[in-house]
Amino acid sequence: MKNRKSALILVLILLAAPAWAQLQKPTAEVRRFQVEALTLRDVTFLFELAVKNPYPVELSFSGMTLDFSVEGAKVFSAQSKGGFKVPARQEKANTFTVTLEYEAVIRMVKEYASKEWLNTVIDGVLVIPLPKLPGLPQDVKFTYKLEKKIPAIKPQVALVGFSVEPPTAAQVTQALAKAGKKADPAKAQKVFADVLAGRKPEAPVIDPAELDLPLSVSFTLEIRNDAKGPLSFQKLGYELFVNGESLVLGDSSGVVREGARTLVKVTNTFSSKKLSKGVRAIFSDRKGSFAVKGSASIKLPDEIRKEPVPLAFHETGTFSLK
Repeated sequence: MKNRKSALILVLILLAAPAWAQLQKPTAEVRRFQVEALTLRDVTFLFELAVKNPYPVELSFSGMTLDFSVEGAKVFSAQSKGGFKVPARQEKANTFTVTLEYEAVIRMVKEYASKEWLNTVIDGVLVIPLPKLPGLPQDVKFTYKLEKKIPAIKPQVALVGFSVEPPTAAQVTQALAKAGKKADPAKAQKVFADVLAGRKPEAPVIDPAELDLPLSVSFTLEIRNDAKGPLSFQKLGYELFVNGESLVLGDSSGVVREGARTLVKVTNTFSSKKLSKGVRAIFSDRKGSFAVKGSASIKLPDEIRKEPVPLAFHETGTFSLK
């Protein structure tokens, strides 16, 4: 008698429940969430979303809504991120990225400059419209709460100690012979010395840009963090532009950490063919504009990410010559 009553209760519950509740529902899982990349101005997060479709028709959705809070302050919202289509009765995963700008964080977080790490919480909502099948609701909703710490960065980038060494007499003589020029080597060398010193050549027997002569340049790239987050790397790939023109590119292992400053010392060469009017103006004006593209790898604590995180930046400014 007791078993009959239990069976009857179960039947009544099933009959009372909506038809869709008795059907298999889609599943949606955030399989991967990590700090994907850093610049001096923002941080990029990577998400991997996997959705399983149990229905005999395709599922399509626009993506997730993501609300970013840093140190308890809501900073940023992203709409419709990572949407894709899942074929009938299949599972599919999709990766997408969202970038959070440090400027927005600085505006909202109190005492930002005193912080080393910033606790970042991401509240995600995914709404999947369901197929128009008998008994199914209009959609199904999933919510997620993700957390990650990011370094506090408030950068200042400067170019200091910029200098170019004049070529030797032997280098000038060789370059003149290679170019088939008849100019006097001593006078030609004096032209280079005058141009690099910011003086108008007294006897312009050659145009320095007509020769292919290696000129040695040295400078220090100073990266200062006015917050407390670590900016430690062992090597920097770089490309330096002066007055809007690419001058040198390469890699430097001359990286020195001095408190909040990271100093990257560079010695490289460029061809005298690059002594255009714009580049020469640096020496006559004793100042100019610069842009630097940099790339490195930063090791964050393992709880943030075990693998090194790529750091890339494109910074601009002005500099002076002594």
